[in-house]
Amino acid sequence: MNRIATATFFCLSSAFALAGPPSADVIHRPVKPTAQASTGPIGYSPSHMDRSVDPRQDFYAYANGNWLKRLTIPDAESDIGGFSMLGANLDSQLQQLAVQASQGQAPKGSPSQQVGDYYRAALDMRRRDAAGLQPLQADLDAAARATGPADLARLSVRLQAGTGSSPLFNLVTVPDLKDSRRTQLSLQFGNLQLPQDQYRDPASQKIRDVYVDYIARMHQQLGDAPDVAAAKARTILAMEAELAALRLTPLQLYEPSLIYNLLSVDEAQALIPAFDLRAMAAAAGLTLPARVQVYDIGAAKATQRLLSSRPAQDVQTLLRWWVLALNADLLGQPWFQLSQDYQRQRDGLATSLPLERQAVQALTMQLYHPMSQLYVQRYYTETTRREITQMVGHIKAEFARRLKSNPWLDAPTRAAALAKLAKVDIQVGYPQRWIDFSSVDIRADDHLGNNQRLAAFRLKRDLDKVGKPAVRERFAEVGHTTPTSVNAAYDPQLNGIDITAAISQPPFYTPGADPVVNYCTMGAVVGHELTHGFDSFGGKFDAQGNVRDWWTPEATAEFKKRNDLLVAQYSQFTLLPGLKLDGALTLGENTADLGGITMAHAALHRALGRKFKGKPQPEVDGLSTEQRCFVAWSQLWIYKAREELIRVRAATDYHANSVVRGYAPLMNLDAFHKAFGTRPGDAMWRKPADRVRIW
Repeated sequence: MNRIATATFFCLSSAFALAGPPSADVIHRPVKPTAQASTGPIGYSPSHMDRSVDPRQDFYAYANGNWLKRLTIPDAESDIGGFSMLGANLDSQLQQLAVQASQGQAPKGSPSQQVGDYYRAALDMRRRDAAGLQPLQADLDAAARATGPADLARLSVRLQAGTGSSPLFNLVTVPDLKDSRRTQLSLQFGNLQLPQDQYRDPASQKIRDVYVDYIARMHQQLGDAPDVAAAKARTILAMEAELAALRLTPLQLYEPSLIYNLLSVDEAQALIPAFDLRAMAAAAGLTLPARVQVYDIGAAKATQRLLSSRPAQDVQTLLRWWVLALNADLLGQPWFQLSQDYQRQRDGLATSLPLERQAVQALTMQLYHPMSQLYVQRYYTETTRREITQMVGHIKAEFARRLKSNPWLDAPTRAAALAKLAKVDIQVGYPQRWIDFSSVDIRADDHLGNNQRLAAFRLKRDLDKVGKPAVRERFAEVGHTTPTSVNAAYDPQLNGIDITAAISQPPFYTPGADPVVNYCTMGAVVGHELTHGFDSFGGKFDAQGNVRDWWTPEATAEFKKRNDLLVAQYSQFTLLPGLKLDGALTLGENTADLGGITMAHAALHRALGRKFKGKPQPEVDGLSTEQRCFVAWSQLWIYKAREELIRVRAATDYHANSVVRGYAPLMNLDAFHKAFGTRPGDAMWRKPADRVRIW
């Protein structure tokens, strides 16, 4: 499920990255599905390297070549790489916890009871089949009756409370962009069934055809004749395309001035007279504040245009479809299987994930803290937490040294940057205080109801924050910073970083391993997230997490010059024939990658200098300290992906293709060129004058 944008996070990874093995200037060969993935050990290993490849010509193949030969994408997945392989291992650990919990008799409301009974209900397909559409019928009927502004508003709240997201509008609390101490009520648009770009991109016609066929088949199961179902499907696609057309693009969502639209209730209502905001608030049990943030003015206008210009019957058809589509994976047959078939066809997969693994992944999204509590108790050690926390201190200190000596910063901007860095709060593993889910009634015989009650719980908790000082909960951004997320993330409004328990293992960190490898993997992760506080977006926030210009004009001009060079560099990479990487969309993440490996490399040498006290550092596995560092970085980004995923993420993902991430930042480091002896004419060579140095 796509999430509502409740806060802006800069993460090490997206849900998927994009990549494949390099070939000339096209860095992806579409791969055929395979039944199993043969990966070898996860994380750094000299056995992954192909030393027959000249690192000066193709460093990625040199560092990863033997691993790439063994790596195959599983039939039920769109990609494979460090994140997904760790994710598969993590799912196995979580499944053991869920099975154990499902077999016990834990007290009602405890993490074990909730996890166990949620898991049992998710796997009980016989009960789900027997229930049919009955658990959803009231919502379908409400959608079919919605005819006016108040009806639409009440339905929107009903859907948000039942599924976590209404396709019309959602009430969400966020810290105020210009005063992070305040909680601001935000009116946010709902999620569509396709990514914005796929509604108009000619290359996505096949996906649109698959989607229309899916809608038609679902409507036939509802009782429509084939021709009626096909007509409804075409109408639904057209209406969704109308809604998508005026929405902010992913790149525009990076601009605070475009989303910080504070309007009075009357001004916001004037934008959408076909949708009653006061009725929405009443249905949610909420008193509207004096001003609300309208997250996307274009989306509001598009929704108003659709609601006011389309026949009521068309709107009701769209609303009923959304009710069914949002819940299909929670129902029994035939709805569940039709949804699974559609997702397979859309993503180019041969099969679907096993139901058990889908249930585990749902647990990490729905019962994210109860599941995380069980995981941390079983698998996460305080030793690992202390070691990473110590490394965090080294990387942060290195960043401060570099800020003090940065040649293009002027004195006022340098002072402000150092003040901001000093206030960055980095936490490792899990939160000091868990969110209490114990009041949610989780039953072993009601899968849809469990999800509905959890959605209602989250909405109530969120709206209870209106009118109160902002309180930022750590490790609580679902899919990004919860302890079972394989990720690390910087929050510019908190000016803080969460490094999750799940990422504190290979390939990102190995307790007791070669410090060269740990610094140039986990250390680079820390440096990556720190750099986000000073990239093209995070740099717009001050030390208190408020949007404020703390840069002098001179520093801004120097920063822009370096950003422009980085955009130009990354825009040259070809993902597929005719498809280039978007250097502007990925600028923030590319800056963070460059900063991350730069910081980690520098901190590593400072740490080893203390250890060896000027003595020569020994080679290991025939590689120098420098070479191991850069090979470890590259192996972090081992990746293959299907063409369908590459195209989606090229248009929507703020992260560059993972193969590009495995070598492009290194080409800007003098130490890399020295370590491997690159020369003019080598494919990996970049002239010193063209090497980008930012932080």
